[in-house]
Amino acid sequence: MFVGDLLHSPAQIVAPDHSSCFCEDPRQAATRRAILERAVDTGELVVPAHFAGPGAAEVRRNGSRFAVRRWAAED
Repeated sequence: MFVGDLLHSPAQIVAPDHSSCFCEDPRQAATRRAILERAVDTGELVVPAHFAGPGAAEVRRNGSRFAVRRWAAED
């Protein structure tokens, strides 16, 4: 799933409730968490727009947070 401006840093995968300086409404972090939950539940790859390098992330749960299981590079 293409997440566009939902994630500005890989740190927001680990801690989705943390907002960057680019987040206009920090209360919307609940949306970030919901999208990451969906990615974990459905096995969808997360395709960020703002991370360095090509590729997508396979996300997994890590307690109440998330973690990158693996990076799937573009071929």
